[in-house]
Amino acid sequence: MADRARHVPILSSQCYGVTKKRVAAAAQWFPFATKGTATMLRRPAAIRGRRRFCSAAAAWWQNMPLPFYGALLRDFMPAQNLARDSGRAFRAIGPAGRLPQRLAVALLAALLVAAGTPAHAEPLGLTATAKLLAGIDPGGADPAITAITSSDAWQKHRNAARAGGRQLRQRLEVINRWQGAHVPAQAQGRTLLYPFSGPDFINAYAMFPASERYVFFSLEPVGEVPGLDTMEPQRQAELFGDLRTALNDLVALNFFITPNMKERLQTDALQGTVPVLLAMMGLLDLQVDKVEPFDPWPERTQLYASPAGKAGPHPALLEQGVRIAFTNPRTHRHQELVYLSLDVSDHALRYYPDFLPWLGKFDRPCMLLKSASYLFHGEHFRHLRKEVLADASLIVEDDTGLPYKSLIDAGYTVTLFGQYERPVKLFEGRYQNDLDDAYARAGDTGKLPFPFGYNWRKEGKSGLLMAVRPPAP
Repeated sequence: MADRARHVPILSSQCYGVTKKRVAAAAQWFPFATKGTATMLRRPAAIRGRRRFCSAAAAWWQNMPLPFYGALLRDFMPAQNLARDSGRAFRAIGPAGRLPQRLAVALLAALLVAAGTPAHAEPLGLTATAKLLAGIDPGGADPAITAITSSDAWQKHRNAARAGGRQLRQRLEVINRWQGAHVPAQAQGRTLLYPFSGPDFINAYAMFPASERYVFFSLEPVGEVPGLDTMEPQRQAELFGDLRTALNDLVALNFFITPNMKERLQTDALQGTVPVLLAMMGLLDLQVDKVEPFDPWPERTQLYASPAGKAGPHPALLEQGVRIAFTNPRTHRHQELVYLSLDVSDHALRYYPDFLPWLGKFDRPCMLLKSASYLFHGEHFRHLRKEVLADASLIVEDDTGLPYKSLIDAGYTVTLFGQYERPVKLFEGRYQNDLDDAYARAGDTGKLPFPFGYNWRKEGKSGLLMAVRPPAP
């Protein structure tokens, strides 16, 4: 199949509307497709090219069993009208054999594939999609990839994303070196919980690169894998532009701004977190193995989505989820990311009472909290706060995560890094006297070598807390 397909992509995508991908799909039916095919389709007056092609076709066709005809007709029937209009090509077959009209129709239909035959076209791979979204050329000879990377929209995307990608990779190298020196080795490999995460896979993977499972949950919608190879050029350009806009805050500040995310992840071209998550995996050179819907409580989803469920009490945000399986090609480690679009406030969890028990099933997980809007400092997330304080073996956070006093009261040993600064004006009421005093007692905690939290954009300073639960006696 691969050898046959190599002959076929020479076909012009402007020839009878035939795309390279569709012709490649037809090659698995017709092993004799050669440059003669392109000659016949590009220049219908080239009689000798048609004769050479059709003679080969007839010789091959006569050896096929009858059941093959029916299968081919079923697969390529949508193109029948165009094939019939071009049927004159088969009148030049000559002594090699005359094809019945119905078979001639099916054969030329298969070759032109003008109405499309997606059943035989391989979809663009997930890893290739991730790299293209990241502005990285996946390479290879796939005509679908070549068509995208040669487009003006993707060339612009690559050039625009290059500086931001380089900045992110340099930052991630610093974070990775830091975690290698400070994060306890026994914490690696455990499940990582990331409440209020948005699509921030970059920081989670840099800080905990060996986690078996990453569990994210926040309000942002899930979305889906964009079909880059089936998009119109204008929509591609819009998607790439919206994706860069969505990533701007992360590149500049190392966190997503919540109001911006709400707007930027729900445009006409960019819907949800999945494209952003894939772009980050592409930037990290990870192999994306599978993307599939994930729903721990399908019965509740069906109930709340039904007319009867909508008529009664139901959540304002219907839970949605996705599971992304991926592999690090350097370590050959198989990992997965579970992302839930879910309101985890106390009020909303009345509709999903199984969430906290489900979260509690992960054995001594680690947890990352950053740029979390001080949500755990208020009274609207008490149930989730109680659950994670009871379960987490290690917590890495900035001052916007769990209150310092909560960590101490729960028995954690807290190590401080960087500097503590008063909260930004929007959250000035969340200043923690006890945390300020703890930094003063700790003395020289050094400078954190990467941005972490809100104050970095104003003062160029960051603070980080690492809380470790002592082993059970």
